[in-house]
Amino acid sequence: MITPDAPVGVPAAPAPSPPAALVPFERPGFVAGLKAVLGGYGYLFRTPDIWPLALVPTGIALVLTVVLGFAGVKLAPALVALILKEPGTGALWTVLGVLLNVLSIVVMLVAALATSFALAKPLSGPALERMVRRAEADLGAPTWAEVGFFADMWRALQSSLVALVFTAPILIVLGVLSFFFAPVSIVAFPLQLAITALAGAWDLCDCPLSIRGVPVGARIEFVRRNIGAVMGFGLGLALLSFLPCALLIVLPAGVLGAARLVVMLERYEAAGQQPR
Repeated sequence: MITPDAPVGVPAAPAPSPPAALVPFERPGFVAGLKAVLGGYGYLFRTPDIWPLALVPTGIALVLTVVLGFAGVKLAPALVALILKEPGTGALWTVLGVLLNVLSIVVMLVAALATSFALAKPLSGPALERMVRRAEADLGAPTWAEVGFFADMWRALQSSLVALVFTAPILIVLGVLSFFFAPVSIVAFPLQLAITALAGAWDLCDCPLSIRGVPVGARIEFVRRNIGAVMGFGLGLALLSFLPCALLIVLPAGVLGAARLVVMLERYEAAGQQPR
């Protein structure tokens, strides 16, 4: 079980034991991760008093997407001009130029969308934290110490940076290979989807984990121990994100689902250290 560091000289108080019915008897796996995504969306829809909080990350993500998307579309022709330094003449070059223009715009829009949601999480950290605390309280989880505004934003930024450092280089390499060698995309696309799902799941699951006040290394180890459930959560999140309406609330619903999954995983690990 992942627990917060106690202040020096002060013993950590044991967390109250949850009802036996709420403790899974097997380590939650891939399917549990998928169900947690649906649970997050369901909890958001049936809890209207947290909708104002949910509007904060959604609004920030939308504004950033519009601004960055507009800048990306303006930058796309320069990217094509850089690739085709000396374009030829004829129908083939014309078609190639059109395809590259369309592809560059798509790439820029996808990059703007991904960047917007990555930045929206730390910028809306306090609102997401309040939503997590509400969801965990309804699940009967222990109450964690309050986190300062800037400390909360820093922890959220740490999470996003970890995901970026580990996944961005791989995604860039796969994207370049797919661009210049189309057959590679048959293998590259599923890999990109899996890596993106894992990065998104880590970023959202880290929100309830960071509230506990533990170092990044301990949070990474927690995710590693429960990689099956986290991958299921990430894949479910990625698939639902293809639905336009679901994408609008992917941040608040995702973090609520992550809170449910983390509480479930913690209860399993805690029960494994104590007689049932």
